Amino acid sequence: MPSVNTISSVVNYTLAFLSCLLAGLQGFDWLAFFDAETALKIVAGLNLLGLSVKAWIATAEQMARQMQQEAK
Repeated sequence: MPSVNTISSVVNYTLAFLSCLLAGLQGFDWLAFFDAETALKIVAGLNLLGLSVKAWIATAEQMARQMQQEAK
């Protein structure tokens, strides 16, 4: 089973890649492929995913710190 650090690193690199990809698409006209409502749903979903992952990482780090303190 992969460690929390490995999972966190993979998630962080994936989010960084998506951020770079979206930054490149910022000047791109999404409305050529999606209507305005769908484009807004896509962006909102990506933002929600990013917030969820950041909250999960913060929780995992806090749990790891707590486990280290209990082990001492």
